[in-house]
Amino acid sequence: MTNQKAGAVKEGFAQTNGHGRMHYHEAGSGDPLILIHTNGGSAYQYAGVMETLARDFRVIAWEMPGHGDSDPVSRHYSIEDYCAALAAFMDTLDIKAAHVSGCSCGGSISVGFASLYGHRTLSTVIVETPFRTYDEWGARWSHTEANFGIPTQPAHEVKERITAADEALVTRWNIDRNKAGGKLMISVMWAMRQFDVKAGVLNIRVPAMVLYGARGPTISMRDRFAAAVPHMAIKALDNCGHFPMLDDPAAFAATLKGFCSIAKKT
Repeated sequence: MTNQKAGAVKEGFAQTNGHGRMHYHEAGSGDPLILIHTNGGSAYQYAGVMETLARDFRVIAWEMPGHGDSDPVSRHYSIEDYCAALAAFMDTLDIKAAHVSGCSCGGSISVGFASLYGHRTLSTVIVETPFRTYDEWGARWSHTEANFGIPTQPAHEVKERITAADEALVTRWNIDRNKAGGKLMISVMWAMRQFDVKAGVLNIRVPAMVLYGARGPTISMRDRFAAAVPHMAIKALDNCGHFPMLDDPAAFAATLKGFCSIAKKT
């Protein structure tokens, strides 16, 4: 079920089998392109790219279980569980296969989905995704808890992470983080910590690209992706940090469009 919003973007809910009701934004037609937000985020992170991508794709910004206006979760979800939830979401919308792109934890889900559901993945773009071992996550866990255990963040902290953060974005940011809540956000970080990114990327058999913000916190792990999968395209967007879809929506949309369009021909 969908309700018309301003412009070409619609929003709706999909009642899934086993994962509750999921909220999403949608625009355009053509091959499906599913966008996955960051931990504590929502479909609104992609508001600046929806209409551009809708010129070439049926673009869908999916809200993970427990996030945005999707139903809460009653247990810990692993990355594999989020992948199963995405597959159930696609079933409800009658999407057999899609291009999939996610940022940060959404990137971990993109890796997992392309690995486990390759037959349902046209291509994948893995954005600003950590490539750490379990112990490396543990060594910085106090930072993780400080970042995600307290939902509301002051404006100056948000602006340190997002170049274009104005008052409206800061408000949206904290609305979304409070909808998710600290307990769920820490659970998502545990899911990332326990997920074997290397094993996942080694099992990807569809066209894939790793995308960084040149000023982001994960580009230092670029060599790990390159060593694990030397055939995989790797690109960095200038003047972007951990949230390239917010820092430079035009460059982000152009990169996704270009890669997905080429992937379709391979």
